[in-house]
Amino acid sequence: MRYLVTVLLISTTILATLAQTTSRMDNNVAGSRTFAVENEKSTIQPLLIEAERQFRAMDFEGTFLTLENAVAQNPNSAEALLLRARFKKIIGMETEADRDQMMANRINPYAANLYGYNGKRGLLNLIALQPAEAVQGLSTYQKLKYYYQALDRKTNADEIGIDKFEQLEVVIMYIESDQLVQALNTIDQVLAEFPKSAIAYDLRGNILKKQGKSEAAIDAFLRAVKIDSEFAIAWYNLGVMEKDLENYQNAKTYLDRAIELQSDLTKAYFARAVLHKKMGDKESALNDYNRIIEMNGDSYMEAFLNRGLTKKMLGDYNGAFADLNQVIDEFPNNAELRKNRGNLHLLFGLNQKAIQDYSEAIRINGDYAEAYFNRGLAFFLIYDKVSGCADLDQSIKLGYEKAAEIKTYFCTN
Repeated sequence: MRYLVTVLLISTTILATLAQTTSRMDNNVAGSRTFAVENEKSTIQPLLIEAERQFRAMDFEGTFLTLENAVAQNPNSAEALLLRARFKKIIGMETEADRDQMMANRINPYAANLYGYNGKRGLLNLIALQPAEAVQGLSTYQKLKYYYQALDRKTNADEIGIDKFEQLEVVIMYIESDQLVQALNTIDQVLAEFPKSAIAYDLRGNILKKQGKSEAAIDAFLRAVKIDSEFAIAWYNLGVMEKDLENYQNAKTYLDRAIELQSDLTKAYFARAVLHKKMGDKESALNDYNRIIEMNGDSYMEAFLNRGLTKKMLGDYNGAFADLNQVIDEFPNNAELRKNRGNLHLLFGLNQKAIQDYSEAIRINGDYAEAYFNRGLAFFLIYDKVSGCADLDQSIKLGYEKAAEIKTYFCTN
């Protein structure tokens, strides 16, 4: 409100000058969209920095004149046009602002997202994000723990004899070490002797899944739950298979059943959270991560990280920061965590802090193409085009294809 009152006091002379200059600049841009401004770096960056300083000081007359000068000297700068458009919106010149935005979009279709014209959602569409699925993995110990617990629970319920449990442990280790032929041979020997062993069929399904035999794997898991309808892990495995095959409703039914049977089956909550996000239900995903944390406290850093990323997807950036900070304290040398926090800083406009996080991610992993890409965007936001373009070049060398496309629009020769 204070901005609006101050803006309304801008003299009619200034507004008239703005209208005249806008018309002149529109004609200039329309006639020379493909002209490469070689001196953009030397002329535009100081002007845009000065315009931001003037705006923060509520010097709207100075802001207007500086932005007009920036566009006059750099008529093909999408950045200058968008900053001028944003200023025009503030002073109520909606039509003129829309015109500036359209011209900027013709010059650089990515600039509106980068410079905040489309809000946080636009920037999220531009930066390199960490896929949720890539950070949901559990350690080998955590995976094995479920089966060791299942072996204990099924001593009395399963048809298999206690003397054969050591063979099942061997099968589990074979699966984890990808010795799938040995695993399959061993489990088939067990099933030949004990054809009504639910856990043996479940393990057979895991082997077949890793071999890429989806239909055979599902058949093995179905045999397991037919033998023992209360075998939670087999229902979980069915749910994961159906999720991977994009049969989402079946997947949810199976995962719900697994959790109903074994409320502490943490990995079922992880899988269901990912499924909820695929189905567009981020709130339910958040609830699943909350449940994991309630059950396990700090022992599942994956849950904190995924919950933070989900909060970010829901727009709860403060909550996302809290979760990511907690995980980074636990794993200070994880490059992906640093990059994810850098993304949050970028979304909040904390560009220098974003650069620090991306730089730390690169220090930890010198081949981290996405961290170079995002740091390049952060450099653009502080008007350091030289560093930004250098980071895009490095990202391209490391194989991040999006960087090459972005560089075409942000880096002039």
